[in-house]
Amino acid sequence: MSASPLGGTRARLRPLALPLEALGEPGAAMDVAGSRHAALALASLLVLVCALGAASLPRLLALLAAALDPAGSPLAAAHADALHAGLVRYLLADRLLPPLPLVAAAAIVGLVAAPMLAGSRVAGRAVCGVIAVGAAPLVVQRLGELVVVWTTPSSGLVAGDVVGLASRFNVGLAGVLGAAGVSMDGALGVAAEATNAIGIWVIALWGWGLARLDRGAARGRGRPVVWPYLLAAGAYAAGYALYAASLPSLLMLVMGVP
Repeated sequence: MSASPLGGTRARLRPLALPLEALGEPGAAMDVAGSRHAALALASLLVLVCALGAASLPRLLALLAAALDPAGSPLAAAHADALHAGLVRYLLADRLLPPLPLVAAAAIVGLVAAPMLAGSRVAGRAVCGVIAVGAAPLVVQRLGELVVVWTTPSSGLVAGDVVGLASRFNVGLAGVLGAAGVSMDGALGVAAEATNAIGIWVIALWGWGLARLDRGAARGRGRPVVWPYLLAAGAYAAGYALYAASLPSLLMLVMGVP
């Protein structure tokens, strides 16, 4: 009996839906991505994350224009125009690109895990599939940011509020400490910002997925595999550290500061 056209269409479209499927059934999604469709799953995730980020841009740009509405002298108007151009570029980069710390973390996970698992005859595409599907919580983050951006009242917002508006969704430890009146700077501040529900979710999925790939070795040793979780957490921490170190240069580039 031949497969129905509808069933064949669903099978062809399934890789495009893997980031959403991963939120409910990460194991099944990783199996599909790792066996056949790793690159397509990763591309689908990136397109979805960037599209959801772009959906918040009209509101953010309108709020920014209102917050920088010049009043007073021509000098103040010229300053507002220059600041507006730089902040527009910042918002475009922030909303149209996936979170750069997680991009760096994913690269580290892939570069380290693929050679480690190659000895167990695990294909590199399986590692790529774990990375793609394990980053599916970014879809939840972008959806939450979209809701925050479109539902926050516009009254009283200044330019700085608009730039950081989307980040109000993923507050994490930094937001909890801020609400308690505790301010953390430097490396501790970066660590507090990185400690959030989405990041922990991604780390857990990456570690679990890599452990599934290494399950044969785990049975041989007779104890749980720990290194995938340590690798995922270490790569996440390193990704945030690299991002924090390069952030001043990136901001100068985006803002047009010579």
